[in-house]
Amino acid sequence: MHNLALNMPDLNKDIESKITLGMGQEEMKNVAVNTMKELYDGLIPRWQGVVLTADAELEAEKKMKEDARSSSSSLPWVNIKFSSGNTDKLAGFAKYGIPAQGESIWGSDLASYRYHIDLGGGGGTTWTGTIYKASLPGLLFHHVTPTKDFIHDYLIPWVHYVPIAGDLRDLKEKYDWAEEHPQVAKSISKNGSKLVSHLVSPKGMDEMYNQFIIKPMRRIIDAYQPVSVAHPGISWREVLKENLEGDNMGLRLRCTGYGKNCTQD
Repeated sequence: MHNLALNMPDLNKDIESKITLGMGQEEMKNVAVNTMKELYDGLIPRWQGVVLTADAELEAEKKMKEDARSSSSSLPWVNIKFSSGNTDKLAGFAKYGIPAQGESIWGSDLASYRYHIDLGGGGGTTWTGTIYKASLPGLLFHHVTPTKDFIHDYLIPWVHYVPIAGDLRDLKEKYDWAEEHPQVAKSISKNGSKLVSHLVSPKGMDEMYNQFIIKPMRRIIDAYQPVSVAHPGISWREVLKENLEGDNMGLRLRCTGYGKNCTQD
């Protein structure tokens, strides 16, 4: 069990403080990547993705050097970088061999890839990215976290996507599995695309509207009881006061319901 990752790396404290005069570019990169790997547990997932990418690029470079006589190139197995953000800060990490900043890929270019990764956003979820990537031909590795949006309930692990742990530690294992089982991976990808096609259709939209708006609202309406029925002969103010007594709670503002017209109680 890993602690919830909430931190971002500090360029000066975490990286530059480990770099000494006289270090060559290769040694500097090794120190920086190894330092980031040590920080892994305390980083937010998007930075954990950067660490995985840095390590993958380092391994690919080593493999190419070992097989220098071969004309084939060795690509990193993963590419997770920031497509936007503080460019100066990200460029600072790149100077030490940490590939934090990448290019923005969308549309037909993104659809040409075999695999996609979906990471939680600033609010913990990114349902637009999830649905968009699930619709593409490539297999979706979906970042499963405690927070989610309503639309995630339609997505079934191993049917519409391959689930990835919150700290991304099983991503390489799942990637290797997909490489070894291309037909199953292709089937999962097709299921995801088919599901999204249904959800964005008039029939699918109608189903979602009924399930997530009409039904919850109906339960609220059915559960409502006027004060006069639930507590005959007692005003709503008395009911409120009775329920708040002993909880150190009470009325603080009186509002008319129009704009910000409220007064302190």
